[in-house]
Amino acid sequence: MADMRNIRVGFLGFGTVGEGTYRMLVDNAAEVFAKTSAQIEVVRVGVRDLEKVRAVAPGLVTNDLRSIVTDPNIDVVLELMGGEEPAGEMVQLALEHGKHVVTANKELIAKHGSRLINLAKDSGLDLHFEAAVGGGIPVVQPLKHQLAGNDVIKMMGILNGTTNFILTKMEDEGADFGEVLAEAQKLGYAEADPTADVDGFDTMYKISILAAICFGKQIPLVDVHREGIRAISASDMKYAKQFGYKVKLLGICEETGEDEVLVRVHPALIPLDHQLSSVKGVYNAVWLHGDFVGDLMFSGRGAGADPTASAVVGDLIDVVRTMVASGNGSAIPYGEGMKVSKMSDLETRYYVRFEVMDQPGTLGEIATAFSKWQVGLAQMEMITKVGGKGEIAFMTHVCREFDFASALTDVSNLSSVAKVENWIRVEE
Repeated sequence: MADMRNIRVGFLGFGTVGEGTYRMLVDNAAEVFAKTSAQIEVVRVGVRDLEKVRAVAPGLVTNDLRSIVTDPNIDVVLELMGGEEPAGEMVQLALEHGKHVVTANKELIAKHGSRLINLAKDSGLDLHFEAAVGGGIPVVQPLKHQLAGNDVIKMMGILNGTTNFILTKMEDEGADFGEVLAEAQKLGYAEADPTADVDGFDTMYKISILAAICFGKQIPLVDVHREGIRAISASDMKYAKQFGYKVKLLGICEETGEDEVLVRVHPALIPLDHQLSSVKGVYNAVWLHGDFVGDLMFSGRGAGADPTASAVVGDLIDVVRTMVASGNGSAIPYGEGMKVSKMSDLETRYYVRFEVMDQPGTLGEIATAFSKWQVGLAQMEMITKVGGKGEIAFMTHVCREFDFASALTDVSNLSSVAKVENWIRVEE
């Protein structure tokens, strides 16, 4: 290993986040040295395309990723490629060759975090991943350290800037999803293929990581309920406001029993006075309730080169401080096999909107069908439409999801109901 006062770093990936991280290490070199008492030297940069021009000396660049993670002269590997492979293989090899790792890879940590973190711990190494969740928002380290003594009862997060931008624009402008998605793509907030964002995969990875830290075991992704925002319309936004709510895509994790949790991703109505309702545009936020600390919220820019680079460099500084102090790695492992509750057992309120026939008795038929399943209707808004039809939106009382879904099936079969337009869960 190199002299602990001269820490040699290798990059895996040099896209937007990689370049931002490199620029921060160069621009703030004096500040980093003052906080670590070490000189950080970038010695290799692994990329896929050697022809692309980059803001780094060409002699540092290679497409042989394995040569970086096996180089005995490299102390720390920054994995900034993303995706499950080859990132997973490279991180494992780096740890097996005695290197500390900092990663921004949410998919990798969500799927393989327990195994890799335990490998790091057993080897006396660090594996840090603050940048994998919430970009520049410091939430992983506070959960692992300052809040570790708390029992986290519930956590909710707006964890994807693209979807929050879309929902904010829909709310502010009364526009529909497709229109705002096209604008987000034009502005560079959404990818040409927006599936990872708008269908909730990105949020699923992030809330799974946070849940694993909070509850001490990795969450099987197959057990995480996931829905996106494609079905949300301008009408839903309008009714949500009338009922006193906003629509957000949330990642949610909560205790449901002894060593049992419920982890879910879906659109939700949240009250206008909830802290998360004020988070707009591309900003992210994480709200939690701990048994001793009470309510806390972390908010900030959740993506982009600079915020994510800030988290990567922060983790790197932690690693270097440990190395300079000649200490073992501080990776905090968690196990596997967390038991996850069924969505059908969730108890909450629901918003639901129907297109109905504008005729006597419609409201009574709907109320009777809900009542059969012990689902109470708390609020209602109704408008008349052309062609002998109308629209009714309800807010229910708290009920079990199985009962709500059963009632919804019965209502959809009524001759007076033309269509179930949409329904959304409520988080108070």
